[in-house]
Amino acid sequence: MSLLLSSAALSLLAVLAVWLTGRRDPAQSPLLTLGSLLTLLALPFLALLPKLTVELPVLMGTAQSGTVSPTISWFLLIWTGGFLIFTLRLVADFVALKRWRARSVEAGNPLMAHTLENCRLQLGVRHGIRVRLHPQCMSPFIAGLFRPVVYLPSGSIHWSEGTLRMVLLHELGHVARRDLWTNLAAQCACLLYWFNPLVWWLRSRLMAQCEFACDAKVIALGADPDRYATALCDIAEASTLPQAALAMAGRAPLRARVERVVCRRRAKHSLLVGAALLFTVSASLGLSVVRLSPAEVALAAASGQSAEDPASIYTPKEIALRSNANPFPAD
Repeated sequence: MSLLLSSAALSLLAVLAVWLTGRRDPAQSPLLTLGSLLTLLALPFLALLPKLTVELPVLMGTAQSGTVSPTISWFLLIWTGGFLIFTLRLVADFVALKRWRARSVEAGNPLMAHTLENCRLQLGVRHGIRVRLHPQCMSPFIAGLFRPVVYLPSGSIHWSEGTLRMVLLHELGHVARRDLWTNLAAQCACLLYWFNPLVWWLRSRLMAQCEFACDAKVIALGADPDRYATALCDIAEASTLPQAALAMAGRAPLRARVERVVCRRRAKHSLLVGAALLFTVSASLGLSVVRLSPAEVALAAASGQSAEDPASIYTPKEIALRSNANPFPAD
């Protein structure tokens, strides 16, 4: 089975699994969604594994072996063009982040530094995190794979200590959960399968699940749910940010987040998630290893040999015996 059909079948299975496990709780653990996207990324490498050929009877005429379909050639050409376009878009996002950093200034507020250090210790983040203020930033966000930086609006210097603590806990929660790397992996999957809307849906669901998880972490660390929900609504009008950044008021439906915070619902790590992940990975291995092949007679027909040709059925010795045999053995 071709890589295109394998990826389409796997993405469909992944979407169904994620949707079924998240019907009651859209904030279900992102492990299944992330595992599905990582499996899609590994699918081209899995295609290099030894194949188990399964012969099937031919229902239609088989194309001549060794030829490349014009449809496949056109698809490869279109895929390459789309891959380059979305790659340039990703590079542009990282360039935009550098511009945001250049226009921002270091936060010299002692209260901010003290609150940041307390939040870092609470979440167990080992490496240091810096806070920068940006005049055009409407929503707090974090960016930077190796050196994460929290960007806050310039007016955040007037925030209360409680509000500042909730915001920093949320943003540092992304660092503790390695959501920035998760976002990068999801972006790479979208680059590889840019033509598949199901992959884009998986990425959107994964980012929403990360936001839900960080919200739950803030509440678990003692933040007041009502005040946190109010803070989410206050900063909901986020400006357009690069895709490589994770904003506090973005990537997830605000209404669902507020309802979840106020109702204090917790994500359930059920066995269904593990079973769905195992099924998705197993299906990907099966799609990568199994190769469907027509029957041997069909291969002979595809190479221009007729199934009625004796040379394709009998050995030369059998042909000689049949040629020299007496056609009238009764005589």
